[in-house]
Amino acid sequence: MLKSYPAKILLLGEYTILSGSKALALPYWKLSGKWSFDNTVSVAREESRKSLTTFVKSSQASSIDLERLNKDLEDGLWFDSNIPHGFGLGSSGAVIAALYDRYGKPQRDFSRDAENLARMEDFFHGSSSGLDPFVSHVQKPLLIHSFKNVEVFSEDLNLNGFFLLNTGKPRQTGPLVNIYQEKMKDPEFKQGCANILAKEVNFAINSLIENDSNNLFHHLWHISKFQWDFFPEMIPTKERALWNKGIESGDYVLKLCGAGGGGYILGYSNKFNLQEMQNILAGHELISLS
Repeated sequence: MLKSYPAKILLLGEYTILSGSKALALPYWKLSGKWSFDNTVSVAREESRKSLTTFVKSSQASSIDLERLNKDLEDGLWFDSNIPHGFGLGSSGAVIAALYDRYGKPQRDFSRDAENLARMEDFFHGSSSGLDPFVSHVQKPLLIHSFKNVEVFSEDLNLNGFFLLNTGKPRQTGPLVNIYQEKMKDPEFKQGCANILAKEVNFAINSLIENDSNNLFHHLWHISKFQWDFFPEMIPTKERALWNKGIESGDYVLKLCGAGGGGYILGYSNKFNLQEMQNILAGHELISLS
């Protein structure tokens, strides 16, 4: 049986990791991809084969056997994945992890593997930290102290109360990161990210690791409120009322999942189960993380 490669969720640390906070990323197995030689005609198959063929022709990655990859493409290879593109769940990261495992030489050393994976993912994003494919490659939750100091969790985290809200709207990461970098030129925004948001992210990560749901909600609420006040461009218009309702009621919180702007929004409640939240957030698809 061919190995599967999961989607990735950046649970905490979006943007603030660029300002020195910790971050927490984890594999998401409800969405994944794997290699296939199935020759049934489909849009997904044709798009995957087109992308992989372009990768072979254009990639400068020296860490994988492009000749062998090209031979398999001639035999009908494609990457069969249900990870949606442009939703912040690492669709390209899963492909890169699969390429590295099948055609590369994994080093079993974080810095080397992350560097190789980042260089390969540059093909899709122009510039990459390598974090997305590394999560899919390691297939364990990662606590990122810095891009050069990553801790792999051997045990799963308690994700009860966390859910994804589908905005139904794809987005591109690059333009959103550019907006953030422009906002960082504002001293008030920069100071707030460092002194308020980054600290709340670190506290939230610690609370999750310690399985402290009350403090976790408290810190997630402050993250949600800060993003509401300072990241309006990243919150889709259609979800703004729901976002503010969570802040005001204290029944749940919504926060960015990755870059924001669309894709999935991350939600959390320590009061209501998923079915109750589905009633509260009627009209939106919710997916539990637990």
